[in-house]
Amino acid sequence: MVVVQIAKSQNCNFVFKGCINDALNSEHLDFASVTILELNKSTETDEHGEFEFDGICAGSYRLKVKHIGCKDTVFSFKVPSTKRVVFKIPHSEINLGEIDVMDKRIEMKSTQTENKLTNEELEKGKGQNLGDILKNVSGMTTLNSGGTINKPMLHGMQGYRLLIVNNGVRQEGQNWGNEHAPEIDPFMAKRISVIKGANAIRYGSDAIAGVVLVEANELPDTIGTIGEVNLVGLSNGRTGAANAMFEGNFEKIKGFSWRIQGSLKQGGNIKTPNYYLTNTGINEYNYSYGLGYHRKKWGIEVYYSQFNTEIGIFRGAHIGNLTDLQNAIERGKPADSNAVFSYKIDRPNQKVAHELIKGLAHYHLASKWRAKLQYAWQYNARKEFDLRRLTNEERTTGIIYPDLDLYITSQTGDFVLEHDNINSLRGQFGLSGMYQENVYQGRFFVPNFINKTIGAFATERLVKPHHEFEAGLRYDYKNLQSFFYNLNNVWSNELLQFSNLTYNTGYIYKPNQKFNLFVNAGSAWRAPAPNGLYSNGIHQGLASIEVGNNQLKTEKCLNITSTAILRLKRLNMEVSVYTNEFKNFTFLNPGKEYQLTVRGAFPVFYHTQANANISGLDLKSEINISKYFSTSLKAMFVRGWNRSINDYLMWMPSDRGELTLNISLPESKFLKKPKFIIQNQYVTKQWRVPTNTDFASPPNAYYLLGLEIASNVTFQKQEIKLSFSATNLLNQQYREFLDRFRYFADAAGTSYNLRISIPFIIHQKKTIKNEINNQ
Repeated sequence: MVVVQIAKSQNCNFVFKGCINDALNSEHLDFASVTILELNKSTETDEHGEFEFDGICAGSYRLKVKHIGCKDTVFSFKVPSTKRVVFKIPHSEINLGEIDVMDKRIEMKSTQTENKLTNEELEKGKGQNLGDILKNVSGMTTLNSGGTINKPMLHGMQGYRLLIVNNGVRQEGQNWGNEHAPEIDPFMAKRISVIKGANAIRYGSDAIAGVVLVEANELPDTIGTIGEVNLVGLSNGRTGAANAMFEGNFEKIKGFSWRIQGSLKQGGNIKTPNYYLTNTGINEYNYSYGLGYHRKKWGIEVYYSQFNTEIGIFRGAHIGNLTDLQNAIERGKPADSNAVFSYKIDRPNQKVAHELIKGLAHYHLASKWRAKLQYAWQYNARKEFDLRRLTNEERTTGIIYPDLDLYITSQTGDFVLEHDNINSLRGQFGLSGMYQENVYQGRFFVPNFINKTIGAFATERLVKPHHEFEAGLRYDYKNLQSFFYNLNNVWSNELLQFSNLTYNTGYIYKPNQKFNLFVNAGSAWRAPAPNGLYSNGIHQGLASIEVGNNQLKTEKCLNITSTAILRLKRLNMEVSVYTNEFKNFTFLNPGKEYQLTVRGAFPVFYHTQANANISGLDLKSEINISKYFSTSLKAMFVRGWNRSINDYLMWMPSDRGELTLNISLPESKFLKKPKFIIQNQYVTKQWRVPTNTDFASPPNAYYLLGLEIASNVTFQKQEIKLSFSATNLLNQQYREFLDRFRYFADAAGTSYNLRISIPFIIHQKKTIKNEINNQ
């Protein structure tokens, strides 16, 4: 039973609070998940089954309630049509006749704050890559390689330090490359969230910056078949993208669900305000499917996905000799600035394929204990084609061989045992392991290697009405064996072994629903990666030469993160401060020279270590000015300091802020939730850089203006979501400090974007009527 009260204040100041009970015995259901679907607002009931939302506008909503042993239940309600509402929710002990109550997996919460993207942000991000979508989270930026390759960065850290978990599986590929963007199709994701701060206990030792969680919706448990079609058009690059998804639940096989989805994307040369960037097109096709079977105490799921992309690398960054390279940097624009638009992808380019297979089983051992066993297999193939003349054999046969051919296969296994509220404690205990093989062909950049890791962890969380405490401990062991060849014969191999303990402690102070304070302290460590140890050669995706260092040591970090969240009637605010103290922080340091090779002239970067500190602040606030007007502010400040040389740390993001004005327009018979959004972003010049270490001065500060108008349109009972937006509306000429191609060209100019989303129901059977009683 859900008891809900609606307390009226003003238009958007209604308070929605209540208590969730078992309909059979009226027992409080603690740690139930409660979500207002239209607002994407979620909370969790406390140990007394109570929850509260505030700042709710008048209107019609759907409330989704999830609890272990319960069927997910969605109710419709209006605000403020009633003062007291009772929703009846059946628990697992109730006999529902033909309706089986299926087992549901509820993820364990943490004392670390989790920033979730809203439904509006996910809709606006359709057709973009994962890195661009994640910029909506305060503290997130990207490390760019031109206009098409974006690698997520959190608090100035990326790559191995920022883990990405794709549908419950740690994403594994050639993560070492700064231009190796995550091989994930964002169309698949219905929930994207970021956990900030060292999170090594649950996800692995090297989760130093945090964790990005990319999740699909749970497989449907309602009998029927539904779907969604998405169409996207972007004027800059003349990019088009399409996606379709179908999912359902079989009536004759109770508990059996399925989903299939696929997407296509093609784009051409990106245009700056003054010229096209030659060879910056993209082709992409992806698909996935999932099957699930759930019963009262157990469930199994199987998931498969494939990601395929071909990306052109800006040709203006590949220079033939040292003089031309220096002139290109000093000139400020590409030599081929008279280039025209084309979809053709020529050399240099990348072709990347990524496969993921996951099997998951979970079982309820007792009323408060459950176990989860997961196995995943990933295969990543990366082919890189340099800018060079074809060989006689290639001209004769027509077969073009990649210059860098990398294959990495990863197998991971995870076992987790977790318990719910036992004397106010919730906990997890687990084992994880990974076996990974990397093989290369063609030009050497990183060696063949075998990577083996195994870890064990335990964490407990004490939950009280106004306080929560959490502590965790993890041990990891890593074995890295690298192989070096001479004329296809192994002439040497090197075996390295690493192990360490990590810990995490957390505290939440929650005196009321309006204010929460999160404090976390933890450690993390990262073993040297093969590229940092042994890379030696052209990294054509970045138009640079990288030189490894086989004397690199284990990187260790101590992290403290504190977040304060304030929720008032008209104001929501979240402020996070953090500090990371590093020993043996590893980074790419620009050398002072250029190097001429048979492929051309390139700047040289060296893998270097130093003791360092990275600290900063994230700010996010929302102000509801009236029923029709609201504004939001996001800002981030990062400071990196190299303690070894008493100077600034390289590759830290500039300070930036974003002010957004949201205007809700009047609704009509055909238009629902129409809105107009004005977005203003200002990025300062990054003057905090080490002296005499970069090839060019940091670019100037810049301002970007964006607009969006969106609405849900109803046409013959079919709802269609429409959005038209413009980015860099003023066609501002600028360069981003974190773009590795800023030495050669400007960033992208104006783009006009159209997005259409069409959800539909093929057929759906209502199996139980949700009861709503007014009291």
